[in-house]
This record gives sequence, structure tokens and C-alpha cells, in this order.
Amino acid sequence: MRKMVEVTQCDACGKKGKEREATTALSVAGDSYDLCDEHGKKFRTYFAALFSTEKMTAQSA
Repeated sequence: MRKMVEVTQCDACGKKGKEREATTALSVAGDSYDLCDEHGKKFRTYFAALFSTEKMTAQSA
């Protein structure tokens, strides 16, 4: 019996001609991206800064 395993590649790495396994998915306004650890962390840091608690507090006041 053979088992087929499909590996999802990082979209950001693919744009640079590299193959790297995606470990996380990012969905924004209907668009979805598969990302490796490195690119996932970059986006996580970017969004954390963008939506920091300081901004959230200022907006809710």
C-alpha cells in the first residue's frame, strides 16, 4: 500500500525561487497565504506592531 503525502510550500519563499515547507497559513480579507516559520514570524511581528495594545487603547478611548 502506498500513501501519497502532499507538502505545502511557502508562498513567500516560492516568489524567491526557493522551496520551503509551509507551517502556517495567513488569511486576510479573503486572501490566503501559506508561510514557513520565518515568514510567519515576520508577519506575526508586523501585525503585532500594527495592532499593538497602545493603538487599540487609543482607538477605544
